[in-house]
Amino acid sequence: MKFYESYKEKLENLLIDENNIFFFCDLIKDKVRYNSNECLKIINCVIEYCEKNNLDEAKAWMYYYLAWNYSDSSDFDKCIEIFEKAKDIFEKHDNKKGLAYIYNGLTSFYCQNGQLEISNEIGLRGISIARELTDDDILLKILVNISITNIQNKSYEAAKEILNYLDINYNYSQISFMNEIMYDKSMAEIELNIGDPHEALKLIEKALIIDKEIGVSIFTTEGHKLLAMTYAKLNMLEEADKEFSLSVKIALENNNKLEYCETLLEWSIFYFNINRDKEALEFLDTIIKVTIKNRFISLLSNSSNLLYNYYKKANNYEMSLKYLEIYIQTNKEIYNYKSKKLMAKLNVDHDEKEMNLYRLLFDKTELLSKIGQKIISELDVDSMVLYINSEINKLIITDFSGIILYNSDTDEIIHRTVVDGKIVKKGPIKLGDGSLLSEYCIRNKKTVFINNARRDSKKYVKKVILVSDDFQEPLSIISIPLMVNNEVIGVMSIQSMKENAYESNDVNTLKVIGNYAAIALKNASEYKKMEEKAIYDSLTGFLTKREILAEGNAVREGFLKTQKSFCLLMIDIDDFKTVNDTYGHLIGDNIIKLVTNT
Repeated sequence: MKFYESYKEKLENLLIDENNIFFFCDLIKDKVRYNSNECLKIINCVIEYCEKNNLDEAKAWMYYYLAWNYSDSSDFDKCIEIFEKAKDIFEKHDNKKGLAYIYNGLTSFYCQNGQLEISNEIGLRGISIARELTDDDILLKILVNISITNIQNKSYEAAKEILNYLDINYNYSQISFMNEIMYDKSMAEIELNIGDPHEALKLIEKALIIDKEIGVSIFTTEGHKLLAMTYAKLNMLEEADKEFSLSVKIALENNNKLEYCETLLEWSIFYFNINRDKEALEFLDTIIKVTIKNRFISLLSNSSNLLYNYYKKANNYEMSLKYLEIYIQTNKEIYNYKSKKLMAKLNVDHDEKEMNLYRLLFDKTELLSKIGQKIISELDVDSMVLYINSEINKLIITDFSGIILYNSDTDEIIHRTVVDGKIVKKGPIKLGDGSLLSEYCIRNKKTVFINNARRDSKKYVKKVILVSDDFQEPLSIISIPLMVNNEVIGVMSIQSMKENAYESNDVNTLKVIGNYAAIALKNASEYKKMEEKAIYDSLTGFLTKREILAEGNAVREGFLKTQKSFCLLMIDIDDFKTVNDTYGHLIGDNIIKLVTNT
């Protein structure tokens, strides 16, 4: 009754529009940091009000938060059951935003339940909806959860590809602190297993700092567990033992049985590795009891498998068989009929749209990686531009593409555009009048995305120069800044004569290619500088001795082939030593430069 009196107006607003439920969603998200019991009270009261007034969609949103509330007790079966109730309601009302959030929750909990295949497939469905809604926040959550699923499945390279895709295409840290923590945590696990443990340490410490700053222990237990695993990898055994102990202590203080068992499992593996088998077996015995009681199926599977292998190696076949039977039974539960039933209902295998998206995230990532390797290996800028153009046309329909090189010293640009398979150069062009889209990219370090040049160009340039109503200029344009170490070195652009030719997905693809192109252009620039240093003396501007001999040999070879005469002219400056002795070598070098330029 007290709750109803406090929120009477907000509850009655639901009768006007069920979308007003987001007031309560925000209220729950705000309070969950400090008082989960208060959140549960709000959820139950709003559900009761919704049921009395037949507010199905609003009730489904409260189911969504109720399911997450059950995650605190690690009751994943209950979480999944509630999520499926909400999913049925959202499907009935074609509420795509609700479905995207539900699929994110199911992705997470099926993963924690050990049902990795279905977790991946449900996540794929959620991604499709999130992309359709252009909801970056939920899209990032789902992508990170899919990367976590791949980590659980030890598919570290696949997980890394997804996170790299996020890093290139989204500013995940500005969307949600949770996204940033989960990204850093996932990348740390990847570095720990297939990368650099020192880099893993940095990522874990960063995530723990964010966790502390927001005042919620959402990562504390797991963070210290990961620190322990990293220290173990670095052979810092005493530090590892302390971090495992701290992680267990925090889990017990928070009454988080799942994280308690997860840490004990990793701690037992650590003890096995340093020949402290007795303590490891004690930990595993505890895990078996807790996981059976709380139905932590995935953990029960992992711990029973560890014990099976330990006793098998010790020739204790009775105990080995005992844990093998537990392991087999838990795996049957992991792939139970509910999973198959839900998979059939989702019909993911036959959904072409989802499979296209899957190819976007994985097959295209592999293709772009191959393109990137080729681009980076190219040191000739014209050849690079031609190759990029040919590959872009395989991925994106475009009429023109090109690269603009920027010289920050002179504030000038040079265009290289591909027309009919050939490079057309234009420039140098001085920047400054604000009429070029490329200037906007360079000055602001931001992407230009236009699907109607007549209407949208004025957002980016001070003046728009259009010839006539039937002008033959590109109508759809994507231009991205090419940056290395936050320094703009150029712009990559694709253009189409049609309106609405591009979508955000094309921007993402171009950004990936542009990332490689920027590195390649920087490499080509540095190579050219090194090449010039090898050819010309930096002080005098003369060819170096090595280059003079090389050119001499080339002329000689030409004479031997063609018998065409040539002339070798030698000039000596009389008393030049006196100039150096009187005025110094700097003046002398400048005089030689004047002679070479004459």
